[in-house]
Amino acid sequence: MSDQNEPQQPKEPESGAEQTPASAAVPAQSGKKAERPSPRPDVSYTPVSNGMDYLVSVFQHLTEGEKPPGARDLKYAVLHLQAATEVLLKARLSHEHFSLIFQNPAEATHETWESGKFKSCGTLDAYDRLRGIARLALDDDSRKRIKELGESRNALQHYGLTHNAYAIESRAVKVLDFLLTFINRHLIPGLDGAEAQDVERTMQAFRLQLKGIETLVKQRMNALQSDLAKVTDVTVQCPDCEQWALVTGNGEKGLTCLFCDQDWRDPDFTATNYVWIVLGLDDSPQDGGDPSVVDCPECQEPALVPTAVTAASRPGTSPLCFSCGATFENLIDCEGGCGTVLDIAPDGESIPMCRNCIDIRYARF
Repeated sequence: MSDQNEPQQPKEPESGAEQTPASAAVPAQSGKKAERPSPRPDVSYTPVSNGMDYLVSVFQHLTEGEKPPGARDLKYAVLHLQAATEVLLKARLSHEHFSLIFQNPAEATHETWESGKFKSCGTLDAYDRLRGIARLALDDDSRKRIKELGESRNALQHYGLTHNAYAIESRAVKVLDFLLTFINRHLIPGLDGAEAQDVERTMQAFRLQLKGIETLVKQRMNALQSDLAKVTDVTVQCPDCEQWALVTGNGEKGLTCLFCDQDWRDPDFTATNYVWIVLGLDDSPQDGGDPSVVDCPECQEPALVPTAVTAASRPGTSPLCFSCGATFENLIDCEGGCGTVLDIAPDGESIPMCRNCIDIRYARF
């Protein structure tokens, strides 16, 4: 009987048998199945994190690419800024009640809300409901800028847009400034602790980046100051970029904003856009009020804005003709009732009527 502790010798292969290499030892198999790789994570964003992610993209396109941002960066900055604005306004609106997000709140149900299969209100509707129902202190200027941003987004998304890069960047800065204030004042206080901390950390980076973008705008304006200082009495806020750089008074040569280089060829058209976009007025009289654009007593062109605000007069008004650049201190309405505006000194000697009304009234004499 052999010793059990003696090592066993390998058997010699039988004669003529083919030799094959010994197979590698196979590890013992446990009863547990091999774990599969983890599946890809779900796409999961809360409304707030979704809006903040859009803002991250906006700042990336405005600050991390070429300097100044190129056309592609500005395009995506506009698209994602509008998306961020819509999402974050609605996120705050939902804190009041989920039904306010619906286009028609009367049709809202909790089941539909949870499914997400409903038509929501527009961005401006959300803004108005935040102001009218939630009673947030939101102003008309911010609403106007959000409206303009939405129009630019729609143009880019649906039928293309050709617009001045400086104007787009200037507008973006103003909406970003509004959004950061809105998030800090109206959104963060209603978030739970963890989400509020996440948003606040992101906001710290945003504030630093916004200063950099604002610096680009200020640097361009500073470079124009020496030229603009000579024409403050005929310089107004540009309807396109909102900078105080639109110099009026070039007549048929047209008007050009020195900041955004927008060419406003027709003074009459420019005056109409100015009162509508900048002053927020209609260019025609409402309810018996005075018209916003009238014929100029100096050049007779329909380009005089009686309530214009110039760089020299702000915050006060200064009647200004966008065509000839004339300014007036003694404008009065013709007492003949024809609607003509006159420039007559209050000396008591001049007849406060236009020539046509004088001829009609005194024709019998």
